Amino acid sequence: MPIDTPMVKPNAADAPSSSVCSEKYGCGIQASFGSVYQKGGVLTLLDKNGAVLTRSSPMQPANSTDICAAQAADVSGATRVAPPKTVADQADCCSACKETAGCTNWIYGHPGDAEGNCWLVKGISGIHSSTTRTLGGAGGGSGLSLSTASAKLYGRGSGPGDAKQLTSDSNTAMVENKMTYVPHYYSTDGYAALGVVNITTGNGKTNYFPADYSSSGKEITWTFKGAFELYLMPAGSLDLGTQAYYDLVGAPLVPPRYAFGFIASRWGWQDRSYIESVLHNFRSGNYPIDAFITDFGWFTNVSDYGFQPNGETWYDDFGFAKATFPEPQQQLTQYHDDLHFRMGGIRKPRLGNTDLLNFARSKGWIFPGGEMDTSLLGLYALQRNINFSIPEAREWYAQKQAHYYSDGVNFFWNDEGETDFFTFYWWNVAQLESLRMKSSSKRFFSINRAWSPGIARLGATVWTGDVNPSWDDLQNTPGMLLNWGLGGAPYVTCDIGGFTGQTNGLLLTRWLQTGVFLPVMRVHSTKSATPHFPWLWKGFSDYMRQALNLRYQLVPYHYSLAHRMFETNRLWMRPLVAEFPQDTTAAAISSQWLDGDLLVAPILNQDNKKDIYLPKGTWYSFNSSTVTTGPTSISGTAAIAEIPVFVRPGSVVPLAPVVQYTDALPGGPLEVQIYSGADGSFQLVEDDGETTAYEGGAVRKTQLKWSESSKTLSWKVIGTNDDAVTAVPNAFTQVFVTLFGTSGVSHSSVHTLGQSGSIEMSFQVVI
Repeated sequence: MPIDTPMVKPNAADAPSSSVCSEKYGCGIQASFGSVYQKGGVLTLLDKNGAVLTRSSPMQPANSTDICAAQAADVSGATRVAPPKTVADQADCCSACKETAGCTNWIYGHPGDAEGNCWLVKGISGIHSSTTRTLGGAGGGSGLSLSTASAKLYGRGSGPGDAKQLTSDSNTAMVENKMTYVPHYYSTDGYAALGVVNITTGNGKTNYFPADYSSSGKEITWTFKGAFELYLMPAGSLDLGTQAYYDLVGAPLVPPRYAFGFIASRWGWQDRSYIESVLHNFRSGNYPIDAFITDFGWFTNVSDYGFQPNGETWYDDFGFAKATFPEPQQQLTQYHDDLHFRMGGIRKPRLGNTDLLNFARSKGWIFPGGEMDTSLLGLYALQRNINFSIPEAREWYAQKQAHYYSDGVNFFWNDEGETDFFTFYWWNVAQLESLRMKSSSKRFFSINRAWSPGIARLGATVWTGDVNPSWDDLQNTPGMLLNWGLGGAPYVTCDIGGFTGQTNGLLLTRWLQTGVFLPVMRVHSTKSATPHFPWLWKGFSDYMRQALNLRYQLVPYHYSLAHRMFETNRLWMRPLVAEFPQDTTAAAISSQWLDGDLLVAPILNQDNKKDIYLPKGTWYSFNSSTVTTGPTSISGTAAIAEIPVFVRPGSVVPLAPVVQYTDALPGGPLEVQIYSGADGSFQLVEDDGETTAYEGGAVRKTQLKWSESSKTLSWKVIGTNDDAVTAVPNAFTQVFVTLFGTSGVSHSSVHTLGQSGSIEMSFQVVI
């Protein structure tokens, strides 16, 4: 039976396929995108044109119990259980294994060597074909090798040590603060792979997933514990491989519209007065924002880091703290209705109240301990973490915290859940159940410190953990997000400015400018540091406001890209290699990325130095008629307000007016920027921003098309809803064009958007 894993979306229809056989490869399955065959224990994967992508080493059935079953193979790693022997034939080698304690497999050499010709082993890590060795033993070992032509492997996830590297030759799947690695890769041999086992304990810890791989340049070897399944996805490019992968694990749901604005978080919201002064300062200072997040202080007056396993009798896991929320329902209503803020609260995957802990233990819902690294924080949640993989535990937890949604809490920020490889997934399932107890249609949103493939289909987003306020950690940020997107987490944010200590104004400004073009934009800081609120940073606050203004202008653009990703599984934050795979310089870059059609190259250096590479072609500077021809490198010193962004001819970029929160959209006419030199198009997608109705097609789609020859932008509303303008709240009703060309910039007058129309620009632009 297939392994029931949360990494793969449930109940999805299989692609149309047929059974096929060939004399060369054996029998297997053929689909429109490729085929897989099995012959003599060897798997062969072919692309849609019949070209071989990879072949496996010989395999035995996993349920084989015949210790003398053999194949023409050798191992790439194993533990010897006895000294090598010299025997007459392979039958004697098999008999020796049967008679030796701990022996699971034997290797017979023909010829042997000075040590002998019979090796008795256990714990095989990899198997490969051989003409001079015979491998015997039940199940054939715990490894699987696939041939490779020195392929590059993408999509493993990453951590601080390898965030700037988009490829890796080896991977150990695990979750931890500031790092997530997943059992997945896209191989430039032309396919993607996801490895699945039915246990979640590796290296003695539950946050390791024991399905790892490594490449020698000739073979990619998977090692695993227990039963193993390998999903193979023929795909001729990184983009296609990523799309196939998201089709397998589940399309990323679109977060609520407010998540595309700006979110402010900190540890140390002191009391109600402090909260309200901060919210008013954002509004009075015209710093656009949609949500704020509180740490421990919203539901308790003390952290639980020093609690013993029995907890404390007075602790309230599911309440509100009197200092910050003495009147929670009234406060949250006021913050939402009058100040237009959403609120998110931190959650931990554990309990602190003695009675609740005793009850949960009596049900077997608490991990036994040892699942987290306690070396830095002492006891740190010892024997108090909930095992959310248990359905009854999830249902109980969902009921306990469901009231928060009706009280006015909009979303949760889930921290320290690296107790199991799948804790964050099942924890989000429980929180989604909480939401559905209060609303059948409200869109789910959460932010999580780590993740596993499949979590995005719930509506969950992630952040990169407790990063430091350092230029190194800012420089790691783009690569971390790119690696995580390729690995299965397309919505990623970070602690802008760094969490663990005091930052400085220039670093915070450059990090905010980077955050403009990330899927989710959020600041955070520890309680001992100056909060990352713009008005507190004299000399930099205006630059921060400019960055926030641009973030809000990009909301219709980013929101449309998110809908495209939901419908097509195509990432909207992609590495340059996805678009320019033959450009070896571009392929290695992790400090720049493609935000839809925008090439983003933010300043990540303390000295404000530019270090930009533009691939082949013509590139406009964003919001400018300045043109650069690539391939080329750009250096120099950037002004503090400068965020280098580039656009190719034919790009169509819709921008909103500057508003202070997303519910204020449209706030005026839609600006459609056209970068002249080629035909282009963009599909603007609008919906109610709050509910799941978009999943059933309740959206307004406006197809924007630019004709270079006639210098005309035309548009047409497409879809099934004839009254789409009034059916979608906050939809744009007016539009104007800004046309960029090498001879200058031209602006049209404002036109009614309606169901269709066109604008012809009045001047000719030559490139």
